[in-house]
Amino acid sequence: MPDIWNGKPLPDRRVTHTNINYRLYNRRTGELLSFNSTNSIDSLVTDVLRTQKEHPNAQIAAVEYDGPAYR
Repeated sequence: MPDIWNGKPLPDRRVTHTNINYRLYNRRTGELLSFNSTNSIDSLVTDVLRTQKEHPNAQIAAVEYDGPAYR
């Protein structure tokens, strides 16, 4: 069954696993709140939600980088 958006089916697409290196900041203060390297967008979303729960007054900003935080 296709995904439906606004009453229209979305085209079928294959799942990908691209390397994502990111850091989560508090947009208001610039404070680094979390970072990770993953190939799963689900992992990134889970980290954003966990970070937001740990820092309820923060305005989360996610930034993607060209490599991991550590070598």
